[in-house]
Amino acid sequence: MEKILLDFCVTKTPEQVQDYLALMFDFPDYYGRNLDAFYDMLTEMGEDVCIGVFDIEEERERDGRMANYLEKICRVLQDAEEVNPHLCVIFQEYGRNFEDREGELK
Repeated sequence: MEKILLDFCVTKTPEQVQDYLALMFDFPDYYGRNLDAFYDMLTEMGEDVCIGVFDIEEERERDGRMANYLEKICRVLQDAEEVNPHLCVIFQEYGRNFEDREGELK
């Protein structure tokens, strides 16, 4: 099983987030660098992958634009995990691991 650990402290803009994701997941050059493309790449993964997401709550406090974008990244990860049995996403923030799409505990 492949393990990918994400820490968004190295990113300052949504564009940098997408560049970081492309690098960490080793996405091909044609990766569209947007939320839809990220979802598509995650749901098409055919090998088992465990994705750890660290310090996202701290990063979300930086500014409103980044907070909103990182929240969307989390939702994409959660949604893709529901669809693709090869994905396992683990968030450092314990409660987030049990949220459904509407932010309610499962």
